[in-house]
Amino acid sequence: MREIIDPEGRLWIAEIISHGRTSDYLNPKVHRPVVQFSCKSSSVPRRYVALPVGRDALEVLSEGDLLGLLNGAREH
Repeated sequence: MREIIDPEGRLWIAEIISHGRTSDYLNPKVHRPVVQFSCKSSSVPRRYVALPVGRDALEVLSEGDLLGLLNGAREH
């Protein structure tokens, strides 16, 4: 789990909610970990996005990478 602040000053919690692990023979571009972004400082819908290919943990991403994921995430 990681915390980030977006350009509008809102605090977000990023956490992996699905590891996307299935069988080893399936394409990793299809089955990737899913990140949930929850806004803690205002009432904003949760957002979801898959981790980039080759990345399997939030800890390996820079803050800029996390903000990029948040910007590309879809509301749910």
